[in-house]
Amino acid sequence: MALLPNVFVPEEAKSSGFEPIPADWYEAELIKSELKTTKAKDGKYLAFCFKVIGGDHDGRMIWTNLNIVNKNETAVAIAQGDLKAICESVGHEGDLEDTEDLHDIPLAIKVSFKEETAQWPAKNEIKGYKCADELDS
Repeated sequence: MALLPNVFVPEEAKSSGFEPIPADWYEAELIKSELKTTKAKDGKYLAFCFKVIGGDHDGRMIWTNLNIVNKNETAVAIAQGDLKAICESVGHEGDLEDTEDLHDIPLAIKVSFKEETAQWPAKNEIKGYKCADELDS
């Protein structure tokens, strides 16, 4: 049991909501990255969490996975292309050894909206990356 320091009134609390945001380009920062093993245990992927900064959706999180080790060569090629685009968007030059070097640097992410299906709720996906200063162009 945890005794609350104040009475909690659910009707007064603001919902954080995970409803998808509209498809558009958003300024964001990579705030979390983790190397994970696939469920089949035959590959590895980077699990990235981006946080939207500014605008109507300030603070919203958008997640994406990059399949960097996978028996599907196309999936690996897509992941490498996305990782290259992220590096370029945040101004990272040279070899990348630790994804933490990409954290907390503004960039622009192209967010898409994926409709709800019988198996999954509606969600956002990241479909592109560019420098944050290119948002107005």
